[in-house]
Amino acid sequence: MKKLLSLVFAAIIGFTAKAQIDIPKIDTKAATSALSSFVKPPAIGNIGQTTGGIVGELTSKLSLPGTQKPALTDAIGGFLKSKSSIIGLAGTDPTKYLGKFNPLQSGLFGKLKTIMGAAKFADFLKLKPQGATGLLSNLFF
Repeated sequence: MKKLLSLVFAAIIGFTAKAQIDIPKIDTKAATSALSSFVKPPAIGNIGQTTGGIVGELTSKLSLPGTQKPALTDAIGGFLKSKSSIIGLAGTDPTKYLGKFNPLQSGLFGKLKTIMGAAKFADFLKLKPQGATGLLSNLFF
């Protein structure tokens, strides 16, 4: 009787423990899709020069007033500095890179929209390069 009771008790504990363990399900389609469209970002190089080049390109292509240059320089320079600390992940762990890059980019884009205004920001988004070439690709990949 003690053996039977012990066996029943052990079975109850085993089923209870198994029921409490919830294995998270991974959406492999979403993960595969994000990685399949991943574009490895370009090397940033000198942050000051890259920032100046991007600000100059945006100012000329979007006909932005010179009064916006200091704010653009601060926003883009800060973004590139933060991005430079995670860019190595793009080659070793693209998923982790995107996890850190996307919030950085969202913050930058919010600042740019405030600085430029909604209409110019919409024009800015149309300047997104197809791949990681050119100065502006530093903002998109």
